[in-house]
Parts: sequence; structure tokens; C-alpha cells
Amino acid sequence: MTGAMQTGFQRIPEQAKTVYYDQQGKMSHGQRKINGAWYLFDQNTGAVKVGLQKIADQNKTVYYDKKTAQMLKGQQHVDNRWYLFDKVTGAMQTGLRAIPEQKKLVYYDPKNGQMQYGTILMDGQNGTKSIFYFDKTTGALTAIGDQTWYDEAQNDMPFSFDESSMNTVNGYLSWTGWYRPKGYHQNGQKWVQTGASDWRPYMLYIWPSNDIQAKYIQYFVGHGYTDQSLGLTAKNVNKLNGSTNSQLLNDYSRKLRDAIEKEIFENNYSTSKLASTMDGFVAFVPEFNGLSELPVEKQPGYKPDNSGTVDNDQLLFVNSGNGNQKQGNTTNADSQFRNLNHTIWNQYGTEKDGNKFGPELLVGNDIDNSNPVVQAENINWEYFLLKYGEIMGYGSDANFDGFRNDAADNIDADVLDQQAQLLNDMFDLKGSEANANGHLVYNEGYHSGAASMLGNKNNQQLYMDSQEFYTLLNTLGKANGKRNKLTDLITNSVVDRHNDNTDSSAQPNWSFVTNHDQRKNVINQIIIDSHPGVTDIMGDSYKAEYAVQAWEKYYNDELQTNKQYAIYNVLAQYAILLSNKDTVPQIYYGDMFDETKPYMESKSIYYDGIVAMLKARQKYVAGGQSYQSYGDDLIASVRYGKGNASAQAKGSDPLGRTTGMAVIVSNNPTMQQRTITVAMGKAHANQQYMNLINTTASSSNVGGVSYNSDSILTTDSDGNLVLTIKGYANPLVNGYLGVWVPVGAAEDQVATTADSTAKKSSGKIYESNAALDSHVIYEDFSLYQPEFADINKSAYVVLADHAQDFADMGVTDFWMAPPYTSFSMSRYNEGYSINDRYTLGTDEAPTKYGTGAQLADALKAIHAAGMKAQVDMVMNQMIGFPTQEAVTVSRTDNYGNTLSVDGKTFANEVYLAYTIGGGQGQSTYGGKFLDELKQKYPDLFTTKAGSTGVAPDSSTHITQWSAKYENGTSTQNIGIGRVMKEKDGSYDYVESGNNHLLHTQLPSEFTSEEKWLSNNSQSTGWIHVKGQTYYYDKGTVVLGEQKINGHWYMFDSQTGVMDTGFTNISKAKKTVYYDIDGKMLYGEQKINGHWYYFDQITGSRATGFKKLSGKTVYYNANGQMLYGRQVINGHVYNFDRVTGALK
Repeated sequence: MTGAMQTGFQRIPEQAKTVYYDQQGKMSHGQRKINGAWYLFDQNTGAVKVGLQKIADQNKTVYYDKKTAQMLKGQQHVDNRWYLFDKVTGAMQTGLRAIPEQKKLVYYDPKNGQMQYGTILMDGQNGTKSIFYFDKTTGALTAIGDQTWYDEAQNDMPFSFDESSMNTVNGYLSWTGWYRPKGYHQNGQKWVQTGASDWRPYMLYIWPSNDIQAKYIQYFVGHGYTDQSLGLTAKNVNKLNGSTNSQLLNDYSRKLRDAIEKEIFENNYSTSKLASTMDGFVAFVPEFNGLSELPVEKQPGYKPDNSGTVDNDQLLFVNSGNGNQKQGNTTNADSQFRNLNHTIWNQYGTEKDGNKFGPELLVGNDIDNSNPVVQAENINWEYFLLKYGEIMGYGSDANFDGFRNDAADNIDADVLDQQAQLLNDMFDLKGSEANANGHLVYNEGYHSGAASMLGNKNNQQLYMDSQEFYTLLNTLGKANGKRNKLTDLITNSVVDRHNDNTDSSAQPNWSFVTNHDQRKNVINQIIIDSHPGVTDIMGDSYKAEYAVQAWEKYYNDELQTNKQYAIYNVLAQYAILLSNKDTVPQIYYGDMFDETKPYMESKSIYYDGIVAMLKARQKYVAGGQSYQSYGDDLIASVRYGKGNASAQAKGSDPLGRTTGMAVIVSNNPTMQQRTITVAMGKAHANQQYMNLINTTASSSNVGGVSYNSDSILTTDSDGNLVLTIKGYANPLVNGYLGVWVPVGAAEDQVATTADSTAKKSSGKIYESNAALDSHVIYEDFSLYQPEFADINKSAYVVLADHAQDFADMGVTDFWMAPPYTSFSMSRYNEGYSINDRYTLGTDEAPTKYGTGAQLADALKAIHAAGMKAQVDMVMNQMIGFPTQEAVTVSRTDNYGNTLSVDGKTFANEVYLAYTIGGGQGQSTYGGKFLDELKQKYPDLFTTKAGSTGVAPDSSTHITQWSAKYENGTSTQNIGIGRVMKEKDGSYDYVESGNNHLLHTQLPSEFTSEEKWLSNNSQSTGWIHVKGQTYYYDKGTVVLGEQKINGHWYMFDSQTGVMDTGFTNISKAKKTVYYDIDGKMLYGEQKINGHWYYFDQITGSRATGFKKLSGKTVYYNANGQMLYGRQVINGHVYNFDRVTGALK
């Protein structure tokens, strides 16, 4: 310690202060400039002061750095907040301030000087309020609007950011959804807080694009929301498009919102009109409708398919994995299965030729039958049907006996194995002929490869002999001149009928002349032909009335000798089919009854002939078979009688001589009369035959065919029958048909063979034998049969009343219509468009065919008449689920291969498909019997599926269907663009409740006033705030000299505030004047009682002598005109005291 006087900054620890001593050693107090920097010292203690400090005598607040204690100037970041201090005085700046070097205008709080962010409400002109939005990161002014837009931003935001206030699908937002805003503009006049029921469409406030917003305005104005007072007229809005200024679009949208709110208010707060109009608009916008799904039928030149479906309009469900916000995440719909196309002939996925096996995707929501959980559910469903009567309390005689498997070509072949295993476990089908034939299962399938596959699987279902169907059609059903040779009937079938003389070698099969699908195809073809060039006539353009018109045309055509659509020679085809050996023939309802009249009310023109053949089959058809050919256009099918395997046989069966049949058919209507010899077999030597059916004449009317004629011929000693025949043309026969049977049969003769109960050892389920050969299947429905008008006259009631009649005809098996609850918008309401597998009609909601109780009565009647009933089993699809689910989809064909339409496709897009449902029946019975089945038949759940190596999984019960159990869906006309996305492609999402696939991301209009203001703010224009004026141009305020609308203005280079009054522009070395509106003035101007002159071009204020309009005047150094006597530069001048003119 020296005691020497100290100067400069000194720390005094014991007083915890820093002070400053000048050169004389005096402590400084107050403001002091030291080495060019300003400091502040306490007036009493001399302690240096830091931080924000008020300098009262200078009316300013300044900031002294906490480290250096120096006054700071310019922009400063203090305690994580930005401030602005004058660059000369250091005074803290407040209000709107320009930062020229950053080209932004920011706002500093008037009280604390801190830079503000977000929405600021400020006073504007005439007592109005303006809304300013400052970027939340930079603080830069980005949007300006009036208070009405701010009010809208506050009220149009969701009441809460969760599913209680926002429609979502698994968290995803749909443009077609609704939400509860915070407020609604009641009657278009005032904002009112919403109640729990006050929901509005998202697209009342936000839209995916300007283009859709413009279409929205135009659509609503064109559909009932015209309002002259608001300027909402077609003339005004028709000019709008995607290029229209956003502010103008938003202004019209705002007016339209008010018009909508008026309508809601006037209709007691009902939003029904709004909802229906919005639905119409959604259907109108391609992004939201089927056009965005790339339907192939919309392609120019596309030819509609008469099947009525578009096979390649498919969306494949694909796994999303744990996708991110941009990829989307639909793990709820992911599946480790979906083994596509493991159908018949490709069960193990080894066949590469798609022509040999059916595609997986067909129609509707395609059920993933490769999934072990689904396979278990199928077993559960099959068990329910086989035990229907018992489960529902109607009794065992109301159970179904077997199945007709719909679309067997298009389902995973594993489920056919499992179905056969279930029936064998339940009924020991391999045990005896009677067990198997009493529980028939027959597949629908048009791929011939299925025959060998079924053969390799112990004939677990009957093969559908589609070759026989096509051969009958091509040889007899087509118009003359387009027919194939009749000898094709001998070989073009799963059975070789040259000489079919065994009972166990043929592939067990069933065959038909036509069925509901084939008839539908004909009606559809008429519709297609009646609407040329309408590519989507089987889709969006289809109308029920077209089918009515087509049926009128069809039935008229059927009555013609020369037909356009109806098939020819229906009776001849049935005569062949019903006399064929080693097949189970199927009769179609629509060939016996009018398909457009109440059920079974009106018989067809073929009814008598088919019934005659059915009864003849039951009475006469037995024994071996051979086809005898007489050229390409004439053939005889001969059955040799019971116990007679061949023409040479003389069996010992007592019915051997009184059974047997010859069916003579020609497909040539111009065939000349000829005589042929038909070998009826040696067992029938010297036997009389009567002509059961005979073609007798050509005619343009229904006729020319006789039944049970008196014509009798006798065979020779070798059993040969000599016949004289010729070709005819009439509505029933186009060529020739004759049927001959032995004379002398007892009235009650039965040629059929009863099922054997003897134990089988072959290990096969179905085998070709005389007993199976005795079966006849009757398809008991038409897609087009009308809905019943009286529940007491439903199809089931009528069927029960006539069951014995069918048994008397020789029918043994009823192919029952699919009895399931159909999708309400199904075209035919026929049961294939399944909505609920387990609800088979209730009193409140009967199916097309009746109630479940009436179905039970029909089944009882069928069984009482000695017949069996097989239910149509539809495992491929379900249609019309009521609930949407977010799934990831790709556009494919029906095999699941990527498909481009007009060069466009899409893949891995989140799509809001209707995938969830199944109805009350599914909820009640789904999986209900699996525990019982597992206990009774454990092998069902231990046998591994051929395609996956995994056994059916009984641990999970499907009480509600969803996408994870489905392969995909036919396009649903929902639109691939409905899911809300941001401009970067990322998905908007609400994370709440059970929805945690993505993080919450909402359209910025719903989370930030900035978006509302940016959408509705001025992009250019004047801003008036707290008595100061600015000019806003493309996101910032202008600075310095600016020419606006032909006028020069000056804006402060620091603050952007518009200048008024005299301003010196040093660069231009001139002084100019801006009026109260900020415009630069020119020429003579009187300001504050003084005349001035400003250059007509530059606006520069004049000084000195100036010659004006014939007079000379003088302006002093301030630019003011002088008057009277003046001494200028030592000289005396005299100026007029009124005009200022030099005298």
C-alpha cells in the first residue's frame, strides 16, 4: 500500500463497486465519455452502472454492457432478447423500426423495447385496428391484415387439437372431413363460440390449392349459395381460377362462408344443405373422386367388359413399416402375409404363367385368405353355416349340407384344403359314398388346371367342368355360322365320352348350360351395345333403368328364331347335359322362370322342356354312355340303361331294358332330311322307343317342339334305332332335337342310384360313381329377381312351398343363393357383395330372399323332400364396409402388378379406404366357435397351410374386419388426394388417443395466425400505424426515395416512416417538399402561408430570382417568396406586396 492517488477505473471490493477517477483523481458521477465511449456512474456512490438505464434528463433509456459498462448502440442481443439502440444517442428504440442491412421491418415493444414476434394488434387509421405478423424466428414483418381477418384466424382454428374437435382417420386428416372451430360467424354477422355440435367442413376455411378453392367458390355459388348483396354471383365468380390472386379468392371464400352461415341460421342451425353441397363438390373434384385413382375405364378407347366389373381397377395394400411424416405410417394395416395369387394351380407360388391360374384381386375388399387368422375365421364361418339351424335354434334340419365355393379361382388354395378338412372331420366324407354325396362341395372355376390339382388332393371338391359349358355354348348356343362342330362334345370336357363305360375313373365334376353370371354378362352386353362410346357404362354411368330396358330387349330376343343376344338351343343343351354320364348337371332358375317377375311367378319358354328332361333323367338315364357322330353337325348321345355299361352289354338289372336314352342333336337348321341309325345297345334289341321330345317344324313363334309325342319306333335285333330327321329353325330349336326312351317303364320307375353306405378305402372324398351321377343341382336364384313386396311371399317362402315339386322333378341339391347381408348400395343386393357374413336376414332387415327364420323353413322343406342344400360360400371379398382406415396403397392390376394408366401410376400413398366392418353378425359370431372346434378337431389347427407353412391361428378372433386381414380393394372412388399434405409432401396428422403413427402436424392455418394473415394480407400497400405511415411491398417496408403509382415519396432510411414536409436530399443536393399524403410537390405551392416554387421535374425547391408567368419573383434562402422592399446582395429591390412581382 503506497497511498498514491489512483486514476481511471478502480474496483473497490469492500463496497462491491467499480468507479472511475479522472486525471485529477476525482470520482466521476453521472454520464461521462471516456476514451470515446459513454459510461454511467451513480450520482451518489459513483458506482458504474450497467444494463438498461433511464436517463431522465434526456428522456431516453440506454443500455450499458454488463462486461465493459460501455453504452451500446445499434442492434443488441441482451439476455436472449433483441433490442435496438440509436446509433448516435444510444436511446432505446420502440415501435416499428426498419433494419436496412437485413431488409426487414421489426417491432420493439413500446414499454420494454424488446423485439416482438407473432401477432401484434395495432391502431390504424380512423380508429381501426391492423394486424401485423412478425416472423417467430427473425421478427421480420411478414403479413398485414385488418382485424376481421385476425378475428377469423382466432375463430376458425380448431376448438382443440385432438379428435374431439377434428375428424381424422387413424390420425390422418382428410380434406373431406369436418371439425369444430372455436367460433362460427353467426348469420354472417358476429362471431359466436361453438358448441359441441357446431362442426364445419375443413374446406369451409382451407383448401389444398388455389385451383380447388376457386372451384369450391364456383360450385357453391352454382348450387344454391348465390348472394347478390355479397357479390356472390355466377358472373363474378366464374372468372376465378388457380391463377387468381389469393387475397381475392380468400375474400370470396369469406363472403361465401357468411352466405353459408346465413343459410344455417335461417334453417334452425341445420347443416344438411351444407353437407349435401359439400358432398357434391367432393364428388366433382378429381383429386377427391375416382379419377385420381386412375380408372382404366376412363381411358379413351376402353371397351367395357360385360362381366360388369373392371378387373384391373385395383389398389394393393402394402406395408408402410415405421414410416416418417413424409412417407406416412399405416402399420395398423401391415401384414406379414398377403401371399398373392397362391390360387388353384399356383398354391405354392411356383407357376409363372399367369394364364394358368386365377388372379387374387377380383372385386371389393379382397380378403387375405393366406393369413392364418383369416383361415381360422373361415373355418369358424363354415362351421356356423353347417350348424346354422342348431346355432340359431331352428333345429338340425335347418343346417346347410355343403358349399358352392364362389370364385374358387381367385382365393388362396389353402382355404379349400382347410374347408375339405373341416367337412371330413365333421362328416367323415372319406368314409363312405353316402357321407360324401350327402355333403357336396363344388367349386366355381374357369381354369382347367384345377382338375388335376383337385385330383391330386383326393377330389376334395367337385371340379366345375367349364370346358363342357364352353363347348355347349360354342357348338349349340351361338348363331348359325359361328358354331363349332358337334363332335367337340365328345372330347372337349373333363370326361372323354367316346365310350364312357366305367363308374369310377372320371374326375368328379359338375357342369351347366348357364348361370347367374353368364346371364348377367348377356344383359350387360345389351347395355354396353345400347350406349356406344360410354367407356364407364359398367361403372359410374350405369343406371338400374338400363337393365330394365335390356331385359325387355332380351326377352323379346329370346322369342325370336334369329337371336342377337339370347343363346340358341337351350333345350338341346340341357338334353345333352342332363343325359351326360359322370357329371352333376346344374339347372339355372332363369332358364325355368322369368327373372324379372316375382319369384317363380312366371315360367319361361323353356320350362316345359327342361322339366320333361329332368323327369326323364330321373326315370330313364342310367348305364354307360357313348356319343355317335354323323358328321360335324349331327350327333347322338346314348345312355344304355341301368346295368348296361356299353352297347354290347346285356346286364342283369331288372331296369336294364326300361331305362336308357338317346338324345339326337343337330346344330344345322338347314340340314336336309336324312335317316340315321342309332345304336341303343344289345340289351334293347327289338324294343319299342317313344319320342319324348321331338322337333317338328320351323316357326317364327314359340312352337315346333313336341313333348311325349305318340311316335313309337322299334329297334332291330341288334338294338339299333333307325330315325329320320331334318333341320328346323324356331325360337326353341335351331337345328334338331329329339329324345327317345324305352316304352314300358313303370309310372314310378326311378333309374337313379342310391348312395352306398359301405366303407370306402380309396382315401378320396368325392368319386365318380352312379350315385353321384344321379345328382342334379338347382341354382335357385337370379341376380335380377325383384325384391319381394310382401314378406310372406319372399323367395324363401315360395321355395319352401315348392320344395317337393323340385324333388319330384329329380332335383337332389339346392345351390342356395348367398344369404348374407349385402352392402346397401350393391347393384343387385344379391349376397355376393357381403357386408355381414353371419346375419342371414332379420325381421327388421331381411335379405333379398327373406328372413333368417324363413331361410330355416326353406331348408327344412328341402330336407323334408329328401334333398340337400349347399350355401354359396363367398370367401374372396367383402364390400361396403362402413368405416375408413388409413392404408398404404399402390395402383396395380388384378395380379398385384404395378399398373400405369395413360402413363400414370402411384405407389405407397396413404389412402383412406373403407376397410373396417362386418356388422353385428361378425361382432357376435366372429371366432365364436374356434375354441369348440379346436377341442373337437385339433388337426384343423395343427395342419400347416401349403403356401405359408403356418397352421390356422385360432388365438385371434376376428370380430371386426380391417385392412390387416385384406389384400387390397377395388378402387373405391374416394380419391387418392384426400389425405392432407403439406407442400413438402409430409402428411398432416393428429396424435391423440390411440393414434400414434406419426407426430402431430396440422395445416399452418390451424396452428398459426401467420398463415391466415399471409393468406389474407395485403402483399403491397399503405400501412398506417399510430400516426405514422409505411409502404409495404412484397414482404417488407420500403426505405428512401420510392416512386409509387407515379408519385415520388420519401421513407426514413432507418425506420421506413413516410416523410412529410420539407426534406433535404443531400445526395441530390436539393430540398423537396412532401405533402400530407407524402407526395412530392412541384411548381408553385403555398405552404404555411408562404409561396414556394419546386422544379417541375426534380421537385427541387427554388431560391433566388425566378421568372414565372411573365413576372420575376424572388425566393429567399428558405425558398419563401419575398414581397415589398428588399436588399439583396447590396442592392435594393421592390416586389409587389400581393403578387411578389419585381417592379
